[in-house]
Amino acid sequence: MPIGKIHVFDLDGGENWPAYVRLVEQFILLNDIKDNLRVATLVTHVGAPTYRLMCDLSAPDNPENKTFTALVELVKNHLEPKRSEIAERHVFRQRRQGEGESINVFLQKLKHLATYCNFGDQLEVNLRDQFVSGLRSEEIRSRLFAETTLDYKKAVGLALALEAAEQHAAKAVAPAALWAAAGPAGLQADAGERVHRVSVAKQASAAGRDDGPPRRDGCWRCGREGHAPHRCRYKSYVCEKCKIKGHLKSVCDKKNVNVCRSGLKYQNFIETDSSESGSEEFQGLYVIEGETVQNVKDGPYYCELIVENQKVLFEIDTGSKISAVTQ
Repeated sequence: MPIGKIHVFDLDGGENWPAYVRLVEQFILLNDIKDNLRVATLVTHVGAPTYRLMCDLSAPDNPENKTFTALVELVKNHLEPKRSEIAERHVFRQRRQGEGESINVFLQKLKHLATYCNFGDQLEVNLRDQFVSGLRSEEIRSRLFAETTLDYKKAVGLALALEAAEQHAAKAVAPAALWAAAGPAGLQADAGERVHRVSVAKQASAAGRDDGPPRRDGCWRCGREGHAPHRCRYKSYVCEKCKIKGHLKSVCDKKNVNVCRSGLKYQNFIETDSSESGSEEFQGLYVIEGETVQNVKDGPYYCELIVENQKVLFEIDTGSKISAVTQ
Protein backbone atom coordinates (compact mmCIF):
# COMPACT_ATOMS: atom_id res chain seq x y z
CA MET A 1 0.00 0.00 0.00
CA PRO A 2 1.50 3.39 -1.00
CA ILE A 3 2.49 5.89 1.65
CA GLY A 4 0.80 9.25 1.35
CA LYS A 5 -1.70 10.54 -1.17
CA ILE A 6 -1.63 12.95 -4.13
CA HIS A 7 -4.63 15.07 -5.03
CA VAL A 8 -5.86 15.67 -8.58
CA PHE A 9 -4.24 18.67 -10.27
CA ASP A 10 -6.71 21.59 -10.46
CA LEU A 11 -6.29 22.61 -14.08
CA ASP A 12 -9.11 25.17 -14.16
CA GLY A 13 -8.37 26.59 -10.72
CA GLY A 14 -4.97 27.96 -11.63
CA GLU A 15 -2.96 25.63 -9.38
CA ASN A 16 0.80 25.98 -9.53
CA TRP A 17 2.15 23.24 -11.82
CA PRO A 18 5.80 23.22 -10.61
CA ALA A 19 4.61 22.90 -7.01
CA TYR A 20 2.37 19.99 -7.96
CA VAL A 21 5.24 18.26 -9.76
CA ARG A 22 7.43 18.58 -6.67
CA LEU A 23 4.67 16.94 -4.65
CA VAL A 24 4.60 14.02 -7.12
CA GLU A 25 8.38 13.70 -6.94
CA GLN A 26 8.21 13.47 -3.14
CA PHE A 27 5.54 10.80 -3.43
CA ILE A 28 7.79 8.84 -5.80
CA LEU A 29 10.76 9.20 -3.44
CA LEU A 30 8.75 8.23 -0.37
CA ASN A 31 7.43 5.06 -1.99
CA ASP A 32 10.74 4.22 -3.72
CA ILE A 33 9.06 4.04 -7.14
CA LYS A 34 11.35 2.91 -9.96
CA ASP A 35 12.32 5.30 -12.74
CA ASN A 36 10.37 3.43 -15.40
CA LEU A 37 7.17 4.00 -13.39
CA ARG A 38 7.57 7.75 -12.82
CA VAL A 39 5.52 8.74 -15.89
CA ALA A 40 2.82 6.21 -14.99
CA THR A 41 2.63 7.66 -11.47
CA LEU A 42 2.22 11.18 -12.85
CA VAL A 43 -0.43 10.48 -15.48
CA THR A 44 -2.52 8.35 -13.11
CA HIS A 45 -2.68 11.07 -10.47
CA VAL A 46 -3.12 14.34 -12.43
CA GLY A 47 -6.77 13.70 -13.20
CA ALA A 48 -8.76 13.39 -16.45
CA PRO A 49 -8.70 17.11 -17.53
CA THR A 50 -4.92 17.37 -17.17
CA TYR A 51 -4.35 14.01 -18.84
CA ARG A 52 -6.43 15.14 -21.85
CA LEU A 53 -4.26 18.25 -22.02
CA MET A 54 -1.15 16.05 -21.99
CA CYS A 55 -2.57 14.00 -24.86
CA ASP A 56 -3.29 17.14 -26.90
CA LEU A 57 0.16 18.57 -26.25
CA SER A 58 1.91 15.26 -27.01
CA ALA A 59 0.01 14.53 -30.26
CA PRO A 60 0.61 12.64 -32.42
CA ASP A 61 2.48 10.74 -29.66
CA ASN A 62 1.03 9.64 -26.35
CA PRO A 63 2.12 11.09 -22.99
CA GLU A 64 3.30 7.63 -21.90
CA ASN A 65 5.93 7.62 -24.66
CA LYS A 66 7.69 10.69 -23.25
CA THR A 67 10.12 10.89 -20.35
CA PHE A 68 9.01 12.27 -17.01
CA THR A 69 11.08 15.46 -17.46
CA ALA A 70 9.86 16.06 -21.03
CA LEU A 71 6.23 15.58 -20.05
CA VAL A 72 6.53 17.95 -17.09
CA GLU A 73 8.23 20.60 -19.25
CA LEU A 74 5.58 20.25 -21.95
CA VAL A 75 2.75 21.03 -19.54
CA LYS A 76 4.73 23.80 -17.85
CA ASN A 77 5.38 25.66 -21.12
CA HIS A 78 1.68 25.51 -21.91
CA LEU A 79 0.38 26.62 -18.52
CA GLU A 80 3.13 29.07 -17.66
CA PRO A 81 4.68 30.60 -20.78
CA LYS A 82 8.00 32.36 -20.31
CA ARG A 83 7.49 35.67 -18.58
CA SER A 84 9.26 38.97 -19.06
CA GLU A 85 11.80 39.44 -16.30
CA ILE A 86 11.54 43.23 -16.50
CA ALA A 87 7.75 43.11 -16.30
CA GLU A 88 7.81 40.75 -13.33
CA ARG A 89 10.31 42.92 -11.47
CA HIS A 90 8.19 45.98 -12.21
CA VAL A 91 5.17 44.31 -10.60
CA PHE A 92 7.36 43.27 -7.66
CA ARG A 93 8.59 46.84 -7.13
CA GLN A 94 5.03 48.22 -7.18
CA ARG A 95 3.76 45.93 -4.42
CA ARG A 96 2.73 47.71 -1.21
CA GLN A 97 1.12 46.48 1.97
CA GLY A 98 -2.63 46.91 1.63
CA GLU A 99 -5.00 48.39 4.17
CA GLY A 100 -5.92 45.74 6.74
CA GLU A 101 -3.28 43.37 5.34
CA SER A 102 -1.02 41.86 7.99
CA ILE A 103 2.75 41.88 7.60
CA ASN A 104 2.80 38.09 7.29
CA VAL A 105 0.33 38.12 4.39
CA PHE A 106 2.18 41.01 2.73
CA LEU A 107 5.46 39.10 2.94
CA GLN A 108 3.88 35.96 1.50
CA LYS A 109 2.51 37.85 -1.50
CA LEU A 110 5.88 39.54 -2.00
CA LYS A 111 7.67 36.19 -2.06
CA HIS A 112 5.22 34.88 -4.64
CA LEU A 113 5.88 37.84 -6.93
CA ALA A 114 9.64 37.31 -6.57
CA THR A 115 9.33 33.77 -7.94
CA TYR A 116 9.52 34.95 -11.56
CA CYS A 117 11.97 37.83 -11.07
CA ASN A 118 15.14 35.71 -11.37
CA PHE A 119 16.90 37.46 -8.50
CA GLY A 120 19.16 34.47 -7.91
CA ASP A 121 21.51 34.91 -4.93
CA GLN A 122 20.22 38.50 -4.51
CA LEU A 123 16.72 37.31 -3.61
CA GLU A 124 16.87 38.15 0.11
CA VAL A 125 18.40 41.57 -0.55
CA ASN A 126 15.60 42.48 -2.94
CA LEU A 127 12.96 41.04 -0.64
CA ARG A 128 14.33 43.09 2.26
CA ASP A 129 14.38 46.33 0.27
CA GLN A 130 10.87 45.97 -1.11
CA PHE A 131 9.51 44.66 2.19
CA VAL A 132 10.71 47.71 4.12
CA SER A 133 9.71 50.18 1.39
CA GLY A 134 6.24 48.66 1.01
CA LEU A 135 5.26 48.70 4.68
CA ARG A 136 2.11 50.67 5.36
CA SER A 137 3.14 51.85 8.83
CA GLU A 138 5.41 54.90 8.76
CA GLU A 139 6.41 54.26 12.37
CA ILE A 140 7.62 50.70 11.68
CA ARG A 141 9.45 51.79 8.51
CA SER A 142 11.22 54.61 10.37
CA ARG A 143 12.26 52.18 13.07
CA LEU A 144 13.76 49.83 10.46
CA PHE A 145 15.51 52.74 8.74
CA ALA A 146 17.24 53.49 12.04
CA GLU A 147 19.01 50.11 11.97
CA THR A 148 22.57 50.43 10.66
CA THR A 149 22.83 46.72 9.82
CA LEU A 150 19.60 45.16 8.65
CA ASP A 151 19.39 41.90 6.78
CA TYR A 152 16.24 40.21 5.52
CA LYS A 153 15.58 38.03 8.60
CA LYS A 154 16.20 40.85 11.04
CA ALA A 155 13.91 43.20 9.10
CA VAL A 156 11.07 40.69 9.10
CA GLY A 157 11.50 39.77 12.76
CA LEU A 158 11.65 43.37 13.94
CA ALA A 159 8.67 44.41 11.81
CA LEU A 160 6.55 41.55 13.17
CA ALA A 161 7.51 42.45 16.75
CA LEU A 162 6.61 46.10 16.21
CA GLU A 163 3.30 45.15 14.60
CA ALA A 164 2.45 42.94 17.58
CA ALA A 165 3.37 45.78 19.97
CA GLU A 166 1.08 48.19 18.08
CA GLN A 167 -1.80 45.72 18.25
CA HIS A 168 -1.33 45.20 22.00
CA ALA A 169 -1.16 48.95 22.55
CA ALA A 170 -4.35 49.47 20.55
CA LYS A 171 -6.16 46.87 22.66
CA ALA A 172 -4.90 48.48 25.86
CA VAL A 173 -6.01 51.98 24.77
CA ALA A 174 -9.45 50.83 23.56
CA PRO A 175 -11.06 50.53 27.05
CA ALA A 176 -9.70 53.95 28.03
CA ALA A 177 -11.02 55.46 24.80
CA LEU A 178 -14.45 53.94 25.42
CA TRP A 179 -14.44 55.33 28.94
CA ALA A 180 -13.52 58.80 27.69
CA ALA A 181 -16.22 58.64 25.02
CA ALA A 182 -18.91 57.30 27.34
CA GLY A 183 -17.99 59.33 30.41
CA PRO A 184 -19.95 58.89 33.62
CA ALA A 185 -23.14 58.45 31.58
CA GLY A 186 -21.81 55.12 30.30
CA LEU A 187 -21.76 53.57 33.77
CA GLN A 188 -24.59 51.59 35.29
CA ALA A 189 -25.28 51.68 39.00
CA ASP A 190 -25.76 48.43 40.89
CA ALA A 191 -29.45 49.18 41.20
CA GLY A 192 -29.73 49.53 37.45
CA GLU A 193 -29.99 53.31 37.49
CA ARG A 194 -28.06 55.23 34.82
CA VAL A 195 -25.73 57.98 35.98
CA HIS A 196 -26.56 60.99 33.86
CA ARG A 197 -23.97 63.46 32.64
CA VAL A 198 -24.84 67.14 32.69
CA SER A 199 -23.32 69.31 29.99
CA VAL A 200 -21.25 72.39 30.74
CA ALA A 201 -23.69 74.59 28.86
CA LYS A 202 -26.62 73.50 31.03
CA GLN A 203 -24.73 73.94 34.29
CA ALA A 204 -23.38 77.30 33.23
CA SER A 205 -26.84 78.46 32.21
CA ALA A 206 -28.30 77.28 35.52
CA ALA A 207 -25.65 79.16 37.45
CA GLY A 208 -26.05 82.32 35.36
CA ARG A 209 -22.56 82.08 33.92
CA ASP A 210 -21.00 81.88 30.48
CA ASP A 211 -20.36 78.54 28.81
CA GLY A 212 -17.32 77.45 30.81
CA PRO A 213 -13.69 78.39 30.26
CA PRO A 214 -13.13 80.10 26.91
CA ARG A 215 -11.42 78.12 24.17
CA ARG A 216 -8.11 79.56 23.11
CA ASP A 217 -5.80 78.83 20.23
CA GLY A 218 -2.90 78.45 22.67
CA CYS A 219 -2.61 76.78 26.05
CA TRP A 220 -5.50 77.79 28.30
CA ARG A 221 -3.28 77.46 31.37
CA CYS A 222 -0.78 80.17 30.39
CA GLY A 223 -2.10 81.61 27.11
CA ARG A 224 1.01 80.70 25.15
CA GLU A 225 1.22 78.58 22.02
CA GLY A 226 3.50 75.70 21.13
CA HIS A 227 2.43 73.13 23.72
CA ALA A 228 -0.64 71.26 24.92
CA PRO A 229 -2.28 72.22 28.24
CA HIS A 230 -1.48 68.83 29.81
CA ARG A 231 2.23 69.53 29.24
CA CYS A 232 2.18 73.13 30.49
CA ARG A 233 4.78 74.03 33.12
CA TYR A 234 2.08 75.91 35.04
CA LYS A 235 -0.12 72.85 35.44
CA SER A 236 0.49 72.81 39.21
CA TYR A 237 0.63 76.63 39.61
CA VAL A 238 -1.96 78.25 41.92
CA CYS A 239 -3.73 81.23 40.38
CA GLU A 240 -3.31 84.45 42.40
CA LYS A 241 -6.81 85.62 41.47
CA CYS A 242 -9.04 82.62 42.10
CA LYS A 243 -6.60 80.57 44.23
CA ILE A 244 -7.28 77.50 42.10
CA LYS A 245 -4.44 75.34 40.85
CA GLY A 246 -3.83 74.89 37.14
CA HIS A 247 -3.48 78.29 35.43
CA LEU A 248 -2.00 81.77 35.60
CA LYS A 249 -3.69 84.95 36.74
CA SER A 250 -3.38 86.44 33.23
CA VAL A 251 -5.73 83.82 31.75
CA CYS A 252 -8.01 83.44 34.77
CA ASP A 253 -11.74 83.75 34.23
CA LYS A 254 -13.05 84.61 37.67
CA LYS A 255 -16.61 83.94 36.52
CA ASN A 256 -15.79 80.26 36.65
CA VAL A 257 -15.19 80.45 40.40
CA ASN A 258 -17.76 80.79 43.19
CA VAL A 259 -17.43 80.49 46.94
CA CYS A 260 -19.57 78.15 49.04
CA ARG A 261 -20.87 79.17 52.43
CA SER A 262 -18.40 76.74 53.99
CA GLY A 263 -15.49 78.51 52.32
CA LEU A 264 -15.03 75.93 49.54
CA LYS A 265 -14.30 76.78 45.93
CA TYR A 266 -15.48 74.86 42.92
CA GLN A 267 -14.89 74.83 39.18
CA ASN A 268 -17.33 73.93 36.45
CA PHE A 269 -14.82 71.73 34.66
CA ILE A 270 -12.47 68.84 35.18
CA GLU A 271 -9.45 67.96 33.13
CA THR A 272 -9.02 64.69 31.27
CA ASP A 273 -5.28 64.24 30.76
CA SER A 274 -4.72 62.06 27.67
CA SER A 275 -1.10 61.30 26.87
CA GLU A 276 -2.19 59.78 23.54
CA SER A 277 -4.17 62.65 22.09
CA GLY A 278 -2.94 65.48 24.24
CA SER A 279 -6.51 66.72 24.54
CA GLU A 280 -8.46 67.93 27.55
CA GLU A 281 -12.17 67.71 27.94
CA PHE A 282 -14.47 70.00 29.89
CA GLN A 283 -17.20 67.75 31.18
CA GLY A 284 -19.21 70.09 33.38
CA LEU A 285 -18.51 68.22 36.62
CA TYR A 286 -17.87 70.14 39.84
CA VAL A 287 -14.55 69.82 41.62
CA ILE A 288 -14.75 70.91 45.26
CA GLU A 289 -11.53 71.96 46.93
CA GLY A 290 -10.66 74.15 49.91
CA GLU A 291 -11.27 74.06 53.64
CA THR A 292 -13.02 71.29 55.59
CA VAL A 293 -16.76 71.10 55.08
CA GLN A 294 -18.80 71.40 58.27
CA ASN A 295 -21.52 68.96 59.14
CA VAL A 296 -23.86 68.42 62.09
CA LYS A 297 -23.67 65.31 64.27
CA ASP A 298 -22.19 63.07 61.64
CA GLY A 299 -24.91 64.07 59.19
CA PRO A 300 -24.63 64.93 55.49
CA TYR A 301 -22.24 67.60 54.19
CA TYR A 302 -23.84 70.68 52.66
CA CYS A 303 -22.69 73.53 50.46
CA GLU A 304 -24.67 76.64 49.48
CA LEU A 305 -24.38 77.60 45.79
CA ILE A 306 -25.90 80.38 43.70
CA VAL A 307 -28.29 79.12 41.00
CA GLU A 308 -29.99 81.72 38.83
CA ASN A 309 -29.06 84.38 41.40
CA GLN A 310 -30.75 82.37 44.16
CA LYS A 311 -28.91 80.64 47.02
CA VAL A 312 -29.58 76.91 47.02
CA LEU A 313 -28.33 74.48 49.64
CA PHE A 314 -26.83 71.34 48.06
CA GLU A 315 -25.84 68.10 49.74
CA ILE A 316 -22.33 67.00 48.78
CA ASP A 317 -22.02 63.41 47.65
CA THR A 318 -18.77 62.37 49.32
CA GLY A 319 -19.21 58.66 48.63
CA SER A 320 -18.01 57.93 52.17
CA LYS A 321 -18.30 59.71 55.50
CA ILE A 322 -14.65 59.25 56.32
CA SER A 323 -11.42 58.59 54.43
CA ALA A 324 -8.55 56.54 55.80
CA VAL A 325 -6.16 57.80 53.11
CA THR A 326 -4.00 60.80 53.96
CA GLN A 327 -3.70 63.62 51.48
